[in-house]
Amino acid sequence: MFDVADNPISALLIGVLATVLVQSSSTTTSIIVSMVGADELSVNIAIFMIMGANIGTSVTNTIVAMGHFANQDDLRRGFAAATVHDIFNMLNVLIFLPLNWIYPFLEKMTYEMAKDQKPCEGDKCKKTEFLKPYISPYSKGVANYDKKVAGYISENWCAGQCGKSYSTDAMKLISAEVCTSTTDCSNVHKNYESNWMSKGYLAKKRAPAYIVGTASGPAEFHYSKPASCSTSTKFFNDEDAWTSTVAGSLAAGSCYEVCGSKVKTGLCEKRLLKGGLLLDEWEMTDNGAGTFLTIVSLIALCSCLFCIVYMLQIIMKGAAARVLQKVVGFNGYLNIAIGCFITIMVQSSSITTSTLTPLAAVGIISLNDMFPLTLGANIGTTLTGIMSASVVTSNPVNGWQVALAHLFFNIFGTLIWYPIPKVREIPLKAARFLGHCTAHPQYGTLFPFAYICMCFFIIPGIAYGIASA
Repeated sequence: MFDVADNPISALLIGVLATVLVQSSSTTTSIIVSMVGADELSVNIAIFMIMGANIGTSVTNTIVAMGHFANQDDLRRGFAAATVHDIFNMLNVLIFLPLNWIYPFLEKMTYEMAKDQKPCEGDKCKKTEFLKPYISPYSKGVANYDKKVAGYISENWCAGQCGKSYSTDAMKLISAEVCTSTTDCSNVHKNYESNWMSKGYLAKKRAPAYIVGTASGPAEFHYSKPASCSTSTKFFNDEDAWTSTVAGSLAAGSCYEVCGSKVKTGLCEKRLLKGGLLLDEWEMTDNGAGTFLTIVSLIALCSCLFCIVYMLQIIMKGAAARVLQKVVGFNGYLNIAIGCFITIMVQSSSITTSTLTPLAAVGIISLNDMFPLTLGANIGTTLTGIMSASVVTSNPVNGWQVALAHLFFNIFGTLIWYPIPKVREIPLKAARFLGHCTAHPQYGTLFPFAYICMCFFIIPGIAYGIASA
């Protein structure tokens, strides 16, 4: 999914769609940071994907608000409280996407902050997890998948991977021989995708095993030794300095060894599923297990959301409701800190906002109090990306750039839309309007469903289809 983004708009919408599908901006952000750290995605495109992830994460609490369809007043309040998250993120994108497109200030600013970061080593590369140690034994008992194979598939290493780490200068020489132009290497292989490129050249581990000179046009690119190559010449005569005396003057029909036997092939041929109930007892295929788990996950998600709404309606009555109203009604800036703290603890802004939405629906939390809590949740969720950047081993500078861009995107947005009361009213009025749309006597209860389908599925889905066509 991530590899078809070649412009800010497609990157934004792919970020939205990816986050909607996994129901977690933290997961999407971690994937994006990891891909950038592995030189599989450019910082510039990744920043726009992060913006999309911010929009996509708001779908969960919007779905939660639909649980109040039986009571029109609750639905109106709940939907307004949920969509203030959407409106804030969309307004942020309307400001920062064109600004960052015209001049990549987030990329430039975060580079200056992250340029001295070093790759993690040894035990420092172990990411701190709060919930995973307790959940992992159960999830692996159901389905344990091979992370390496999943990585090879997601990063498109199925064709092959060079085991040598070439310098940028070396990749410039290789790209000059096999690519149609300095920016277009789509001719090299049928599995080529945009993430094969890094800084205008083929990425380090995308070097071929052999190249064959042609009478005209770019040289042939091969991940295995062609049958016509009975003998071959080393492309690099000095692999310490990565210098080549044959570069720029390849003889037609002659074979030149680049990565040679160091190329790894068949990386995607192993099974993704390597253990657990679905494999050991039920003997399911990879596709079957994936489909089954997706359906079960969606059912579990909807069931949990329903239980959250039901339990909170029972618990938050009487004294508990009055205490909560006093706490969140004390100060808006304190609410930002509370929202941030809760999200850091649970590592998910979706959990925070989805828990608060039912409280807003029944009138315990006002829309004015919900807004700063949502802003805090948006800032708190950026910690996951920062944690992912801290364990990047290959290119920590780029990984940190994306993680910090996510943080400052939300901080700058908060500084724009919250401190000034008249500006603050813009997202609040928009959310109230969407809430009132649910009060239509005939179509009110259908409006939330239509809104979710249009904003989070149809528009991003069409955009993704166009981008991948």
